[in-house]
Amino acid sequence: MSSRARHYFYFVFLILLVLACKRSSHYSSGPGYSYTTSPSPVVSTARNLPSGFRSIPPGSGTGDFLYGGMTGTSAKGALFGALKALASNFDAEPHVLAAMVTSGDDETQALIDGVRDGQPIRGIAYAETTGSQVLVAVVYDRAEQFATSSEGLVRLAQQTLPAAPSATPVPLQHTTLSDGTTLDLPGGWTVQPQNGAVEGTGPEGTFSFGMALEVYTPEAAAYYAQPYGARPPLVAAYGDPGRELQELWAQFKLVPTPDDIHIIERASLPWWTSGFGEMLHLQGPVNGNQTEWIAEVLTSQSGAGKWMYYYSGVSTSQASFNQNLPTLMRIWQSWKTDDRVFQERLMNAARSLQQCGRIIQEANAYRQDAMERSSIAWDHIVRGTWPIEDQQTHSRLIPQQDVSVVVRKLNESEGYDRWRVVPYEELNR
Repeated sequence: MSSRARHYFYFVFLILLVLACKRSSHYSSGPGYSYTTSPSPVVSTARNLPSGFRSIPPGSGTGDFLYGGMTGTSAKGALFGALKALASNFDAEPHVLAAMVTSGDDETQALIDGVRDGQPIRGIAYAETTGSQVLVAVVYDRAEQFATSSEGLVRLAQQTLPAAPSATPVPLQHTTLSDGTTLDLPGGWTVQPQNGAVEGTGPEGTFSFGMALEVYTPEAAAYYAQPYGARPPLVAAYGDPGRELQELWAQFKLVPTPDDIHIIERASLPWWTSGFGEMLHLQGPVNGNQTEWIAEVLTSQSGAGKWMYYYSGVSTSQASFNQNLPTLMRIWQSWKTDDRVFQERLMNAARSLQQCGRIIQEANAYRQDAMERSSIAWDHIVRGTWPIEDQQTHSRLIPQQDVSVVVRKLNESEGYDRWRVVPYEELNR
């Protein structure tokens, strides 16, 4: 992968983290910070910047763009050194939430948060080696506004930093699907909406956005298989999004075995508080074709040994990954589920949780009832007091001898089956 291809890949990779934060509308500041909640209209002008760094506020909107040079050949070392040097521009040194570094340490990028003027901030820091120097860029804004302003700040950085020649972007057309989902697509794509979720295939690759499935843990699968003898459709251990994807894709028959999927890089999503969430860069023989893709995997426990698996991702052939990734990322960033469908899916999820709770309550009630019947049955067996019932008057008697013999003799004397042995399941009725 060329330096510029990696440059673009890592930039859009962390932009996806920001877009994910935008969908969640949830932010958490780093540990050890304290701040006030008084509003501030914009991030204030730069202050106490280290030598060689400049501040370029956007012409419109909020936030700030800082860039400068560091001496050295390690992008990772330069980025962390720059954040330490930039501490005077903030209330304290920004905290790194997630970071990625190329194998040659010539490029790195990090998602950061911190505090400035008593307000929590969030941003992206980027470093790239250029000979014996390292170019460092930081874009940031107040945490509650960064999801909105990040796109403009990143665009400002791309316009300001030295640019390399690139191919003409593939033109996209804004498209509204039958379920209200909107996204921008190149020509020649086939799309299948699925009530908010959507899958697509085209010349540049494939995408799958918003897929949600229920999965059983191995322990729950074994429990449910005992009385019914059937394995649940999807089974995977909970807690590791990368491994979960590997196991489930093997169960989908997309790859021969879980280990055929190679995880190149992974970054946790700290904003996803419902369970475990990660961004993954992957390679593998999907449906027999050598494929490379980026995926967002979110998980959340749903009770009774089950959990929800949420997937969004873009993929293409390994040979054309660098070429097609920018277009696929533009498609991903344009995707938006119709608000009505989104609310409907939330309501369905809530109803599913209610039904799950009802099933658990009914199962516990049935278990308690069965235990009570068993106790009564054993008590009758031990004491020799199993009852019989007159099916005409519904009165019950406790014979002092074999109940079957008593019932047979009584029915012979009556001339029809008037008496019966009270069944096990009616002993506590």
